[in-house]
Amino acid sequence: MNGRNLEPNVIPLDRCLEEYRAVVARFGFSAVVQPGRTLIFDWDLEYTCGAALANFIDQLLVRRLDDFLPDNDRPTILDCGANIGLGTLNYKRQFPNARIIAFEPDPMFAPLLRRNLERNGAGDVEVVEAAAWIRNGTADWYSEGIDGSKIVEGGATSGDVVSVRTVDLGEYLAEPVDLLKLDIEGAEYQLIGHLADRLAQVRNVLVECHLNQTTLVPFGQLLAVLAAAGFQVSVNSFGAWRDLIRQTPVLPDHWEQYLTVAGWRSTISGAATVETTLPYVGAGAALELRDARSEVAQLREEVGRLRSLVPSLDSREQALQEREAALLASLRSYVVGGGQTFDSRRLEPPFVPDGLRGWVVELPDLREGADSASEPRKSGLLLFEGEQMMGPAHSLHDDIRKLGEGRFSHWAGNLYFSTTDGSDPNANGRSYTVVFVNESGRPDLATREGELAARALKLDARERKLKRRRLG
Repeated sequence: MNGRNLEPNVIPLDRCLEEYRAVVARFGFSAVVQPGRTLIFDWDLEYTCGAALANFIDQLLVRRLDDFLPDNDRPTILDCGANIGLGTLNYKRQFPNARIIAFEPDPMFAPLLRRNLERNGAGDVEVVEAAAWIRNGTADWYSEGIDGSKIVEGGATSGDVVSVRTVDLGEYLAEPVDLLKLDIEGAEYQLIGHLADRLAQVRNVLVECHLNQTTLVPFGQLLAVLAAAGFQVSVNSFGAWRDLIRQTPVLPDHWEQYLTVAGWRSTISGAATVETTLPYVGAGAALELRDARSEVAQLREEVGRLRSLVPSLDSREQALQEREAALLASLRSYVVGGGQTFDSRRLEPPFVPDGLRGWVVELPDLREGADSASEPRKSGLLLFEGEQMMGPAHSLHDDIRKLGEGRFSHWAGNLYFSTTDGSDPNANGRSYTVVFVNESGRPDLATREGELAARALKLDARERKLKRRRLG
């Protein structure tokens, strides 16, 4: 059955992050070859290196570097460099009717690949225990034992070298292929050149490129071959950056840079709407962001509880104003700590449009504490839409204008901001309030806060204790 499949069976991001956290907690990041067996995403997997599983989860399931969107529900996939099969199983979960041929020559990985596929309901995957290469025959093979095994020509590298079978991958391109995935540790340059006159059979190509000073010219030739074959091509870095100020040392038996080259023949309508995670973020940063959001949610619950304790005043309107001021001041004190005095101010329209989603309001009396070119993160000002804290603060003004979603910047004598939903703050009926350090001091603030301020300090101490416990 043909038809665009824009929603493959993708594992939810939250679950991917939890599995990643569990693997890191169990194995850490030490690249130690020690075979074992474990359960991940309901897959019963044998492995050679437990720590490598975290890397697989990060790249394949969180960043989704090997994903693609076929135009039919029975795609043909050539998975070259299948390792122990986690990527192959992921393709089979996404596209149950897919025809997959998995190539893996390493004598340490190939038996695990077969058993992992059979054990986890992917026995229909064709396993080729050979290296995808430019000819049929044999080749010297450096068996690294984790994820860096490769063909070696012109002399062996350090470590174990064995002889493995090779197959001419061109023979597998006699019929159309929906995805050609190459993760073959440096052999991709010769192989793509060899396949140049047969790439018309390929709809999508994904190549993990391994770059050092000796492969710069072959890398350029690889891009030229793909472009000449009619692919739209993109180049994406997923390894450590190496530039004029970040010259990360290269470990033994590693490449200087890892790039993914993606090639496709037609853009699938709606592809950008598929839920995903920006590849440069990765599992570690995504976990930190999720944990921070959880802490903010807990803080909001505590603030709501504290707000309910504020005593009633004679005038209902006056009571609401006092409670709002006390809440914002206490929350600001909680966020930044210390004993400074804070004030709040409701912003009054009109707000001046600034780009697609941006707005500007003047705050001339708060210029002293604002961000500047010499101190771009000086301001401690917080911005609230109703009771919702907005942010991130210190955002680029171009991001505020184009992306919106509550970003803001306190710069010089102005506040540049966007609403949380892109609406017009002059007409959406919401209040906008800033909380800031009151340099002149307000000696009566502590008296007006009363029990609320005391409870906020207790909450601060309890939260600090919990953070120390987590760090410990």
